[in-house]
Amino acid sequence: MKKSISLCISALLLTISAQAATKQEPAPAPPPPFDANLFRNDVQCLAGHVSFLYWTVDIRAMDYATQMQNSAWGDSTSTSYAQGEIKSATYNLDPGFRVALSYFRAPKEWEVWGQYTRLTARGKDEVGKPKDNSLFLTGNWPQITTQPLSGAHSYVHMNYNVFDLIANRYFHPNPHLRLRLMGGAVVAWIDQNWIVKYTDSTPNITKISNWWRYIGAGIRGGFMGDWFWTNDIYMTGLVTTGVLMGSYVNRSKIQTTFQPANGIDTNTPVQNTSFSDVHPAFTAQVLLGPSWQKCFTHNRVEVFAGYEINIWGNIHEIFRSTGGSPSASKQLWMNSGLIALQGLTTRLTVDF
Repeated sequence: MKKSISLCISALLLTISAQAATKQEPAPAPPPPFDANLFRNDVQCLAGHVSFLYWTVDIRAMDYATQMQNSAWGDSTSTSYAQGEIKSATYNLDPGFRVALSYFRAPKEWEVWGQYTRLTARGKDEVGKPKDNSLFLTGNWPQITTQPLSGAHSYVHMNYNVFDLIANRYFHPNPHLRLRLMGGAVVAWIDQNWIVKYTDSTPNITKISNWWRYIGAGIRGGFMGDWFWTNDIYMTGLVTTGVLMGSYVNRSKIQTTFQPANGIDTNTPVQNTSFSDVHPAFTAQVLLGPSWQKCFTHNRVEVFAGYEINIWGNIHEIFRSTGGSPSASKQLWMNSGLIALQGLTTRLTVDF
C-alpha cells in the first residue's frame, strides 16, 4: 500500500515538472525606441530661455566724406563733382541679450512666449586728407570752414529694444521633426544718433548731428522648426515677418565754429530741421544653426548657436538740404535704407 502511494506521488510530481518545463515564460516587453519622444511633448511645463547676441548693424545712406584718389577735372576754379573713395559710417560687433519665458500646454501642444531683445550698438570711423597736396578730402555734408578739410570723423550709436508676445502651435510630421506655427504681437523702440565732424587746419569744426527714433507696435508671424539628426544634434531654424505702426521723429542740426566777419553767433545752427509723423514699418527675421537637445528625467535642455539676421524697413531716413539765403527756397531730399542687425545668436533653454 505504501509502495502504491509513493508511486502515485512520484507520478504526480513528474507530471507537474513536465508541465512546468513545457510552460513558456512571457517575453519581456521591448524597450521604447530611442526617438519615441525626442521633444518631450507629453509634459506640461514652463521654460526659461537666455540668449547671448554678438551682432553688428548694417545701414545704407550713411556716407559722410569722399577721399580723392585722382586729380579733379579742370583747374582750381572749374566746377567738378564728387570723385574718389566714399566713406560711410559703420558699426562694430557688439554684445546684446534676449530673455524669454514660455509655457507649454500638454497634451494640446500649444505654447505662449514672452521675450525681450536688447542691443546697444556703436561705431566710430575717421579719414584724413590725402598726402598729395593736389588731392582733397571733401565732405558729403556742408563743410563750413575756411580751409580744405584735414579730417572727418563719424560716430554712430543705436538703441534696439524689441518685445514679442507669441503663441505657437506644435506639429509633428514625424518623430524627428517638430514644427511650430507662430503668431502674435511685437513692440519696438529703436533710435539712432549719428554725429559727423569736419575739421580744417585753422582749426574750425563743422558738426552734423542726425537723430531719429521709432516707437511702434504690430503683429508678427512665422514658423520655427527643429530637425533631429543624430546623437542629440538638431538643426533649428526660424523665419518670421511683421508689420508695425508707430511714431517716428527725425531731427538734423549743423553747427560750425567758423565765425564770419559780421559776427554771427556760432551757437546759431547752420541747419536745424525736425520731422515727425506716424507711419508703418516692416520687419523680417531669419535664424538658422545647429542645436544640442537632451531629455532628462525631469527637464529638457537645449543649447543653440547659429546665425541670425533682423531686417527693418521704412525707419532709417536722413534729410539733407540745399543752401541759400534765409528767404530762399531750400530743397530737401531724403536718403533712406534698410537696417540689418546680424551676427551670432546663442541660446540656453531649460524647462521645469
